[in-house]
Amino acid sequence: MLEVSLFPTPFEVFGVNVGLSVVISWCVMAILLTGLTLLYFLVVRRMKPVPRGAQNVLEMAVDGMHRWAEGKVGHAADFVAPVSMTLMTYVFCNTIIELFGLPPATDDINCTFAMGLCTFVTVNVTGLKFRGGLRGRIQGLCNPSPVVMPIRILTDLIAPCSIAIRLFANIMVGGIIMQLIYAVAPVILPAVVASYFNVLHVGIQTFVLGLLTLVYVSEAIE
Repeated sequence: MLEVSLFPTPFEVFGVNVGLSVVISWCVMAILLTGLTLLYFLVVRRMKPVPRGAQNVLEMAVDGMHRWAEGKVGHAADFVAPVSMTLMTYVFCNTIIELFGLPPATDDINCTFAMGLCTFVTVNVTGLKFRGGLRGRIQGLCNPSPVVMPIRILTDLIAPCSIAIRLFANIMVGGIIMQLIYAVAPVILPAVVASYFNVLHVGIQTFVLGLLTLVYVSEAIE
């Protein structure tokens, strides 16, 4: 039976309960940092004027992210795109591990709330940077009228919770669907469908986080 809890699964490190999702995140980040280090020395430092192979794939990914961000936030894309791509990579890697039988870190709402906080910080730092400081940021919150300022502030404060619930709900809905499939056809079909839903909700989570980050930033700098 599917169980949903707001508290992380216990996991002790040197006698301290840090939570299983935190340990999984540490492991994923260690793998990511190792991979990025190798990528830097093997690809980035050896880049050529005419890209090919791994360099071509890397440039396509970076350019694609930049173009997507530019379409949402315009001139702020150079500042926002790297942050958005980092958050999306983190969420993708911490969720795709479910395919290998490991519990994804994103099935802990505390992890998804942390992603929401990262987006919140990104939005406000970008707003301050591209609106000319605190005064410009306040003027942006008063647009089109000072009457809407409380609503705009409340919207910004709710954003981390909104992102956390959206990302967490994807995991929960996938679990509910799989429980229903197991109840109807417990043999063969669940294994096939499970792989499909795992890939699907990983893509959804990654896309939703990137999209919401860019949308909130565009509202902050418009």
